[in-house]
Amino acid sequence: MTTAEHPALTGLTVAVTAHRRAAEQGGAFERHGARVLHAPALKLAPVDEDDAVLATVRETIATPPDAVLVTTGYGFDRWLRVAEQEGLGDELLKTLRGVVVMARGAKARGQLQAKGVTCAYTGASGRTAELVDRVLAGDPAAQRPATVTVQVHGTTDEAQLERLRADGIAVRVVAPYQWESADEGSRLAGLVRDVVAGEIDYVTFTAAPAVDALFDAARSVGAYDELVGALREGRCTAVAIGPVCVQPLEEAGITNAVVPERFRLGAMVKAVCDHAREAASR
Repeated sequence: MTTAEHPALTGLTVAVTAHRRAAEQGGAFERHGARVLHAPALKLAPVDEDDAVLATVRETIATPPDAVLVTTGYGFDRWLRVAEQEGLGDELLKTLRGVVVMARGAKARGQLQAKGVTCAYTGASGRTAELVDRVLAGDPAAQRPATVTVQVHGTTDEAQLERLRADGIAVRVVAPYQWESADEGSRLAGLVRDVVAGEIDYVTFTAAPAVDALFDAARSVGAYDELVGALREGRCTAVAIGPVCVQPLEEAGITNAVVPERFRLGAMVKAVCDHAREAASR
């Protein structure tokens, strides 16, 4: 039985691949008794030049789209900050308040609501595809838009943009940030070796590109098959914060990842604790 003296993760090692909120995540696992290994894979970075982002601000104000798909709260916030730096923040918000805006998830919706922008629809799956499905299905709120602006999140989901274009919809893209490597001193390669050696019990991912980064690191040291094998067999359990994040794991045949019901850090930590308790009781 788990007690205050023997927390759920006592004696277990959890590897954290996140850069943003890594200390918060690691601290949460440590409070449940885990030893935490930090191996940041990727970090969010503003685009090198804001010219393209500013161009979308001006275009949105001058010729408002029929619908806007907001995929991340961070991306929306940064888009607005670029506008504010040019004295266009109020105009951008006024424009967005007059068009249909959909959010990929609760965090994006929260940022919209904080700025007084009505969210016509909030996705439940965490996938951009859900918003695109909504648009293509002729959602009454969107009224079959002729023009859609999509705020992309670090890595562009080109397949979803093409679905919109194939339906005759003009697509504008705003990319306020991108992913860049956060791997300093080849910590990911070290993590790969530790997973293969059986020294890691759980490895957590909060973004799909971080999974790809770990796979790339495994290939670079000639241990991709060994890494995937360890994760498939459960010698180390992969943990993904949501359905988008788990997708590259599943594509690699890793179908036993721990995924919380709610796509939140606290829910992810709880899911790992529950998994560890269940494993200990077998």
